[in-house]
Amino acid sequence: MRITPILTAIVWLGAASFALAQTSASRPTPADGRYVAIGCLTKQGTGSAARYIITDRRGDKPTMYRLQGETALLERHVGHTVEVTGAMAANATRTLNIRSLVWISSSCHT
Repeated sequence: MRITPILTAIVWLGAASFALAQTSASRPTPADGRYVAIGCLTKQGTGSAARYIITDRRGDKPTMYRLQGETALLERHVGHTVEVTGAMAANATRTLNIRSLVWISSSCHT
């Protein structure tokens, strides 16, 4: 009987579908209040008026986000390409409250 190969294929496809669903569910998305931006981290201004900005060039046009978070960490990565994850602040500007920052490159590629 050839039930075993067919049953094996069904189990394998089910497991692959489950793994894909789990991977998709764990990605940060705007729907669950987390955003991901990947791009160049820059600083505007000085002192207490300084703002940290990430420019995400993925998509049709660049998107800029103002970053709120640990100033020392952000300062250390000015001029670097980074990935930031965070919640969008409830204001009119695109402000991300940083939960994590991952260094990608020591330069910004344009």
